[in-house]
Amino acid sequence: MEEIDKRIVEVARSAVKEYLESLMNTERDVFIEEHGGLRNGFYDRKVKTKFGEIEDLSVPRDREGRFRSAALEPYSRSIGLDELIISLYSKGVSTRKASEILESIFQNRYSRSSISRITDATMEEVKRFQSRPLESRYIAIFLDALFFFLRRDTVEKEPILFAMGIKESGEYEILGFYLASKESHLSYTAVIKDIYDRGVREPLLFIADGLPKLDEEVRRVFPRADFQLCTIHASRNFESEVRESDKLQIDRELKRVFTADTKEDALARLSMFKAQWSRKYPRQIYNLEKKVNYLFTYFQYPQAIRRSIHSNNIIERMNKEVRRRIKVIDSLPTEESALKIVYLRVAELNERYSHRVLNGYFKCRDELREMFSTRYP
Repeated sequence: MEEIDKRIVEVARSAVKEYLESLMNTERDVFIEEHGGLRNGFYDRKVKTKFGEIEDLSVPRDREGRFRSAALEPYSRSIGLDELIISLYSKGVSTRKASEILESIFQNRYSRSSISRITDATMEEVKRFQSRPLESRYIAIFLDALFFFLRRDTVEKEPILFAMGIKESGEYEILGFYLASKESHLSYTAVIKDIYDRGVREPLLFIADGLPKLDEEVRRVFPRADFQLCTIHASRNFESEVRESDKLQIDRELKRVFTADTKEDALARLSMFKAQWSRKYPRQIYNLEKKVNYLFTYFQYPQAIRRSIHSNNIIERMNKEVRRRIKVIDSLPTEESALKIVYLRVAELNERYSHRVLNGYFKCRDELREMFSTRYP
């Protein structure tokens, strides 16, 4: 536990350093634009923060020596800019509130538009995150969407599409997030193409909900990848069209189907489920049967990891964390503000997930390596 606490403190200290340097660079650029002068490199300075001392903070300077960063002044007055930065990264401070706090720090120094530019330094982090190279091999890639309110001419509910992967080494990674006008198989085309362009070449499995033709979009870019329909989504869809009095029993029986030890056992349980409910819900049973091949793809994979790859559970939990951040704001004013606030949460979650290994991975690591070498010789 003590080792984990030290790692969290180190991550926090690194976040403060990274954000401060980005903030001061933008601040110097704005200062030179408004007052004239030339850049003149950097000097190192020690700064004490709540999370320990930063020994090598790169502070920008101008050639005439007139520029002084207002971002460093709060430390001598102990008003807690480091806490603001960590709040931005992990605790849900809205960008509007952060801008107000930074405006109080930079007051009487810059115009309101310049302050807005200074607070926009986060966008550079978003761009770097969204364009970073990815690994070639992933055991599984999960696709899912989160809906939020965005103000344009009117306030509309729009999706952010997420991609999360399990690397060949078993660790989780948030690959990216993408604004889209609506959730459809076509909107995921850009997501699938983006992860390919950033280096993904040999994924074993994609897991997603039941959007029509999404499997075709995956296979167009990754023809050797398998496709798994989320079993939780399939159960929810079935249960949404049955009588309230039947939902609990149907949910229990579908769970028995999708937690079977073998595909043969799952098919037998599904056959019993069909016999019991087909007369009462023939259309729902028909729709479920049409998806059986994609619902049981996970049986082709080692038993030790099946419970982790037959649904979108992991990415849905991540979405809940992001939604918790967004729901404190009635609606986001621009696409850029949406990207910023989602990124600040995703950056922290990605750090957390990077230390998490797929359940059962070490029991079947060799088997998974064999699957990669067979699939992609």
